[in-house]
Amino acid sequence: MTKPTAAPRYAWYGRVSTEDEQDPTLSFPRQLQNAERQVAEAGGRIVAHYYDIESGTRAYAERGSGGLAGFDIPIPRDGGLQDLLADAAKRPARFDRVIVESISRLSRNSSVAFRVEDELRQAGVRLCAADEPLEESFGTIVLRHVNIGIARGYHHELMVKSRQGQETSTRQGWHTGGVALYGYRFVTHDHPNPHKASRGINKRTLELDPVRAPVVRAIYDWYLGGGVGLLQIRDRLNADPDRYPPPVPVDPTTARGAWSRSSVWEVLRNPKYTGYQVWNRRARKKGHNRMNPPETWIWSEEPAHPAIVSREEYEAVQARAKANERSRQGVLATVARPTAKRDYLFRGLLRCGICGLRMWGNHRRNTTYYSCQPSHQRSKDIPVGHPPHVYLNEQRLNDALLPFLATALFGPERTDYWRHALDAATEPERTAPARERASEIEAEIADLERRIGRQLVNLEADDVTPALRRRAGERVAELEDAIAERRERLVALARASATEAPTLADVAPLLDRLPILASSLDAAPQGELRAMFDSLQLDVVYQPADSALDVAATLYDLGSETAQSAAQVGAEDWSAPPAGFAPATHGLGNRRSIP
Repeated sequence: MTKPTAAPRYAWYGRVSTEDEQDPTLSFPRQLQNAERQVAEAGGRIVAHYYDIESGTRAYAERGSGGLAGFDIPIPRDGGLQDLLADAAKRPARFDRVIVESISRLSRNSSVAFRVEDELRQAGVRLCAADEPLEESFGTIVLRHVNIGIARGYHHELMVKSRQGQETSTRQGWHTGGVALYGYRFVTHDHPNPHKASRGINKRTLELDPVRAPVVRAIYDWYLGGGVGLLQIRDRLNADPDRYPPPVPVDPTTARGAWSRSSVWEVLRNPKYTGYQVWNRRARKKGHNRMNPPETWIWSEEPAHPAIVSREEYEAVQARAKANERSRQGVLATVARPTAKRDYLFRGLLRCGICGLRMWGNHRRNTTYYSCQPSHQRSKDIPVGHPPHVYLNEQRLNDALLPFLATALFGPERTDYWRHALDAATEPERTAPARERASEIEAEIADLERRIGRQLVNLEADDVTPALRRRAGERVAELEDAIAERRERLVALARASATEAPTLADVAPLLDRLPILASSLDAAPQGELRAMFDSLQLDVVYQPADSALDVAATLYDLGSETAQSAAQVGAEDWSAPPAGFAPATHGLGNRRSIP
């Protein structure tokens, strides 16, 4: 290395970590002053300034990004770390040495620190630190390695403590994210640490958003009701943005102003809607935001905010999603996978009555059929005794289903058909789902009342502190709000259950608006049939033991303004329910034997 004959010229490099609670407008001037003091004592001068705001643990190729947006740094900047290395290799040399406040300011990653030091050495530039002797010797070389090890160990300890703090905060029910979950809004609380509270730092929990919480409830109801996929839910939400306002991303400038398939799915797979706080669902730092295994998630010890769905409903969504992984949904499947060799009319609509999973299409020797094979399913909940193969020929399926639709929905005697079918249905069978959900809500209310009792015991204790009394009082108020919310859901459920089972008076007007197509269904093109099936939200379950199909369809209750136009809809226009349809629906279902 060539020793400079004149007063050495230094380039200063500074860094503020994005993971530390530091103010760059204060940290950079302090770092520069400490470096200038050491340089002046050695008779040198600083001729260039480089700095970045970024994590010191980033890989070499990711360093030097700057990250200065929004900050007014009172120091002229010649560039970042990569600019510093590029300028060091230029000739004539602009500077002879580089100085940092400490080696940890260069990097907390030992491989990056040594690589930068080696590149500078090859360019004839020495790397110095203000907290080390400026002249190189055996002792300074050893000290440099020790300081790099200390920097890495400090970062490791910081990350461990930070993670433990996040886990503890989550288990206590505090919200640790930057934005409120869709369907909720923030409730601010004084920080339990009085010193932090005095500095204006607070903690947050969630409460129901009266506009968006019902949207979440509707999404779960639609998805769990069967026959509706993510794309249909997306379109239904976007048809009425005032009633179903779309979510706003963390960066509002990237907002699309509409629901997407991924935003619907994000609602369905977020466990926080069960009322619990959950952390570590995603590997945001090293895993490119991928989902972590559920067993690594951190859950609060008890519900931390009002639940919109039950744990059972959340788990049912995940089970259905897993069962659907092998199927392609709806007529858009061909668009999504243009290389598909064959379209299957009942793809995504036909389920096995034994395991409840979707049957997938196959074609062999000019025959199209649907099959369910437990050995090919990802689900682990296959019933004991499930046959190794369940097959259903598509022609047999059509021979059973199309005459049923021609009679029950599109035939001239459909009203008489449903008069007999609905009269035969028993009331207990129609009301069981509503009663089951009501029982779940009542159990939740009883559990919340027990928790209020525990909090009241805490308030009556002799050694209770004012801070604990305040927190217990706040918790009681939160629990009372949760009970009130669940009681409101019970009332709404009771109202809904009264109309849950359709009557002939409910469905007759809807049937009258359907066209008479009984004679043309057999000849309808496959694409038009599939569009019609999707519009009806057709759900077909094959019962191999009985050689029968359980068929369910949904009819939309149209407003008076659209009733007349809806009656004109024919088989060629079944791509979606008519625009402006009211949300009320009536489900029709019956069993059809397979010839």
